[in-house]
Amino acid sequence: MRKLTVLLLFLIFSAAAHAQQHTLLKILNGELKKEVKNQLKSPQFNGDTIRIVRPFEISKDNILSLEIEKRSPYLEGVWIIRQEVPLSVVKMVGKDINIILETGDSLVTTTSYRSAEGAGKAEKIMGNLFFLYLVNEKQNEDLGTAIQRAFIKAGVPVLKEYWYD
Repeated sequence: MRKLTVLLLFLIFSAAAHAQQHTLLKILNGELKKEVKNQLKSPQFNGDTIRIVRPFEISKDNILSLEIEKRSPYLEGVWIIRQEVPLSVVKMVGKDINIILETGDSLVTTTSYRSAEGAGKAEKIMGNLFFLYLVNEKQNEDLGTAIQRAFIKAGVPVLKEYWYD
């Protein structure tokens, strides 16, 4: 009987965490779509543009990922950038122009390559910052709070410490 109770509680918790992961993805992907739509209209437009290759996703192994195409006057050519981070290692959400998820050392995998060269020339870097590519909207600290709450409800205790436009 005790094993059945433990199993039932585990299934309930798993279903609730999965629902909150869906909420987190809904927030992140909704904001990313707005970012792409409004990037050229922003008075802070700096010449960088992104296109969503693969939206924010959470794998069966609880890995959060995003893949974008980036064009910039400061980079040669078009770049494909993929970021991956285990949800469980995210410690903080903050904003310093870009909204960022922070982890411990070397827990975010960023793979990038020039589109013309193909994925065979990809460079993989390990770091502690996962960039959400959300930069244009200002005075949006409520978004940081919503992201923090979605992480917490998904079972990941995340802090929100700084928010600079």
